[in-house]
Amino acid sequence: MPHPWLRRPLQLRLRDELREEYPMKLKQLLVSTSLVTALTALAAPAIAQDAAGADDGKRRLDTITVTAQRRESTVQDSAIAVTGVTGDNLEKDRILNYSDLARSISSLSYTENSPLDQEFNIRGITNTRLDAPSSDQSVGIFIDDVYIGRSGLLNADFFDVDRVEVIRGPQGVLLGRNVVGGAISIYTAEPEFDFGGAFNAEFGNYDARLFNGHLTGEIAPGLAARISFQSRTRDGYNRDVQDRRDLDDLDSIQFRGQLLWEPSSIQDFRTKLSFDYMDDSSNGIHRVAIPTDPAAPGPWSAARALVDAALPGGLGVRDSLPGTFRFVGESFDRGQELTREAFGVTLDIEKGLGEVATFKSITAYRAGEAYSLYNQPGFGPSNPIVGSAVPLAFASVVNEDEEIRQFTQEVRLVSNENGGPFDWIIGAYLQEDDIDKVDRFLYEIDSPVPAFGALSGESNWTNNGENSNRAVFGQLGFQLSDTIHLSAGVRWSRDKKSGVASGRAAATGDRYNPSDPTPAAPLISDFTDVPYSTKSSELTPQATIEWKPQDGLLAYFTYSKGYKGGGFEDTPANATAATIAYDPETAQNFELGLKLELFDGRGRINTAGFLIDYKDLQVTQTDDGCLCNITDNAADARILGVETEMQFVVTNNLFLFGAATLLDTEYKDFVDSNGLVNTGNRLQRTPGYQFNVGAEVTTDFLGHPDALTLRGSYARQGKLYWLPDNFQHENPYGLLDARLTYAPEDQNYSLSLWGKNLTDKLYRTNIVAFFGDEVSTLGAPRTWGISLGYSF
Repeated sequence: MPHPWLRRPLQLRLRDELREEYPMKLKQLLVSTSLVTALTALAAPAIAQDAAGADDGKRRLDTITVTAQRRESTVQDSAIAVTGVTGDNLEKDRILNYSDLARSISSLSYTENSPLDQEFNIRGITNTRLDAPSSDQSVGIFIDDVYIGRSGLLNADFFDVDRVEVIRGPQGVLLGRNVVGGAISIYTAEPEFDFGGAFNAEFGNYDARLFNGHLTGEIAPGLAARISFQSRTRDGYNRDVQDRRDLDDLDSIQFRGQLLWEPSSIQDFRTKLSFDYMDDSSNGIHRVAIPTDPAAPGPWSAARALVDAALPGGLGVRDSLPGTFRFVGESFDRGQELTREAFGVTLDIEKGLGEVATFKSITAYRAGEAYSLYNQPGFGPSNPIVGSAVPLAFASVVNEDEEIRQFTQEVRLVSNENGGPFDWIIGAYLQEDDIDKVDRFLYEIDSPVPAFGALSGESNWTNNGENSNRAVFGQLGFQLSDTIHLSAGVRWSRDKKSGVASGRAAATGDRYNPSDPTPAAPLISDFTDVPYSTKSSELTPQATIEWKPQDGLLAYFTYSKGYKGGGFEDTPANATAATIAYDPETAQNFELGLKLELFDGRGRINTAGFLIDYKDLQVTQTDDGCLCNITDNAADARILGVETEMQFVVTNNLFLFGAATLLDTEYKDFVDSNGLVNTGNRLQRTPGYQFNVGAEVTTDFLGHPDALTLRGSYARQGKLYWLPDNFQHENPYGLLDARLTYAPEDQNYSLSLWGKNLTDKLYRTNIVAFFGDEVSTLGAPRTWGISLGYSF
């Protein structure tokens, strides 16, 4: 029988949601948080004095070093909202990818239509369905300080990582373009001159297999190497019951090789050469259709009901029938498929210039190809289970194929600490992208109603785009007194985006209706080799005042501006639309933050309140008239929020941690392409609240001290509206994870039992409103397994 979640009427879900209210209104919470933080700040000196000099052998919190401000500092000494996650903690919480990361980081959320369409959201700022060659991200992704502009170039999973830094809020000066919401920076583990290595094997349900490891050491005087790999496979979480194959399965392999040269003959010089490669594939994504109104189901939810009645045992929530499809002019059928292959080369050079400054150059080239083919509603027009055509159900097939080449060059000069009152950073940046993309949409219908034969045919677009970005930036700091530091900076960015687009949207008919003369989208016109081009430039300033009256207490106020470049439609309706650019978007951030280290290093509280003024928000929506996507600068928005992170070592054997974010978001001025007024609505794909809590308990075991560790965490997010109209939404949900590890300190091995989503919570990671249905992608179910590790 269908899962109860599918049978639950939308009206009841809405009613339950209306009953859910925050414990306090946002303003009350902001005031309360500020008062609590202020009182804690007043108490901090006394706490520090009482604990100062204590040598009691108690466990302290780890010190995490980050480079979010382009120079090394600890998280607690950085006047910026940044969270650092070490490689050890990634392993403890089994954070394998960006989806896992979002559960544990305050203000970060993540949605995924497919690995080619990954959407990151920090503090309510995200991009949705912007995947044209000219489109940019709202949250910057960096790997070893190299900006990654396309989802197709992102590594499938984290492996052999030193740390991850999540930086919240616009970072327009030091990180540059497309960091309007914030940034996620991954830093891989570097080569070491001492020989060592580690290997891990993991086995879990869904026939999951994961193997990874690394070797490192000196291979010549002054030259160290590191080789890392990871292989990961599993069966699908979902099932194609028509073709009897898994969906959302995984088969990936990744490799990284690095050389680090630190010659003794050259003072203060180091250079690192890195090469990485990834290849992953699957049978595509699973989609399940849920009626928006149970009394008037859409074509695919109605079709699912027919199959459910005809199939022995019913149709499960993780079952679908995407079927196969045939593009116009082809003589063979295709099934769902997803593949990615990418590689990158990075040269990192660093040279100290005496006591004055350090020079750094990062040169990188990345290239890859990504291919995605899936049936958007997860249901085809005909299937053998029902035994005949399904009334009004049609396949809506989406095919994306892109080749990506990206070159980046950054140089910067960073002042060294020399006892003077001034510090500074200057630099320049260059990025060149070459992206070739093909989009194909196919509609197939085997309908007994002749009028619906018009829902057949194919539209396709080719887009060859070239993007360039040039920037110069600088920041100057001044130590005003022993406790007050001022800094200000600015970045000038210049974007140029150009290319050639073609569209063939009038292909008619399908294998069921070969003589249908009517195009599926009649308002789209054919066009060939239409050139497009646009230029833009922007100044993005930042200014910060920080106050540090004593060790363990830092307060700061920051103003910053972020900028994301404009672009062009991915699937324009005609030649004119192909040449009309949408404008850049900007965000101005006003932020007040406080960082406390308490109880002689056994407690931390970091909190920030912020107001973001969002201008010219880029929004992509489906136009009802042409069934095409239209991107426009449709909205201004206001985001008000507060976020807090806490860590406490209660005893040597008990560690508690948690984080929470509360957001009040609003479109200030927004009328969409269909004329719907969204002014006053909450921002799409932004939960009103998020929190996570966790605990780690260690104990002696089998004669080994502190050898057994139990770590658990619970993450929950609030109601999330999928579109600006605030109708389709995902209800609040929480996920429970746990890990039990046996790792004697005097041994080289470890053994872990782990589980993710232990309550098997059913939740959605993507929703498409389509013809009266909510076509949804589901998150991962309960998973569990065993991990074995050996290091030397």
